[in-house]
Amino acid sequence: MTSIDNVIYAAGAVLWRTSKSNKVEIALIHRPRYDDWSLPKGKLDPNETMIGCAYREVMEETGYSAVFGPELGHATYVVDGVSKIVKYWSAQADGEPSGKPNPQEVDEILWLSPADARKKLTLDDDRSIVDFFLEFGTGTTPLVLLRHAKAIKREEWDGDDDDRPLAQVGQVQAKRLLSIYLPFGIEEVHSSDAVRCIETIEPMTRSLKMNPIFSTDLSEYRFAKDKEAALDYAQDLMDRGNGAIICSHNPILPKLLKKLIGKKSFKELGQELKPAEAWILHHRDGEIIAVDWVSAPKA
Repeated sequence: MTSIDNVIYAAGAVLWRTSKSNKVEIALIHRPRYDDWSLPKGKLDPNETMIGCAYREVMEETGYSAVFGPELGHATYVVDGVSKIVKYWSAQADGEPSGKPNPQEVDEILWLSPADARKKLTLDDDRSIVDFFLEFGTGTTPLVLLRHAKAIKREEWDGDDDDRPLAQVGQVQAKRLLSIYLPFGIEEVHSSDAVRCIETIEPMTRSLKMNPIFSTDLSEYRFAKDKEAALDYAQDLMDRGNGAIICSHNPILPKLLKKLIGKKSFKELGQELKPAEAWILHHRDGEIIAVDWVSAPKA
């Protein structure tokens, strides 16, 4: 359990799949301890990220691995006098279940249409989350705009700026990125050829056994000479429709965000990213459906 200032944090997902008749179905779990029907969710373990918790809980309570989509929102309520905040994501079931839940925790799983799921759910908060899920829809693809982790300060580095490496804090941040982005089913990782970007993605791509693609088009040096190069690069990635990460720099990423979302407006989008922060653009058929801000991993 993770509790800070008398607040319990938990996370879960609307787990969905497409039926043989090409209809969306949602997984509900029955918890014998409470005799209720719920969305899969659970409390954070110590030092666990919210999305890492949601990914784990979906697996533990349903047996399914899942590919995550947009953040759907959160529910807040009081349990035994303590506030509880539960954050939810959309998550598509990946194939068949690879395990079974503990029957003392979950003794039945039902796949239902969204309408039937809303009727079956015990809590109104869960019904509201399903409504958000329906509003976003399914079939989105993520494009992650990730700022490199914390680097050594410019004034403390005598060499070429492109060779400036990560600071110790940044090295820790880089090692903790995997748990944040693993749930999104990333297929490609693209990076500026600056050392601080290369070192940011290296632990993650090594764990994923993935060969990253390094491009000068995503570097500050190229951006200063040709601001369209990075924009064209990102647009091409989005058009190709593969889940991807772009690791680049703060002068570039806000420009990419503004270009890709166009005239659409999304809440809580800051003007720039701090080291190891990111925006995740969830897109479908060339349109940005949702933008999630991702905080830097704790170091």
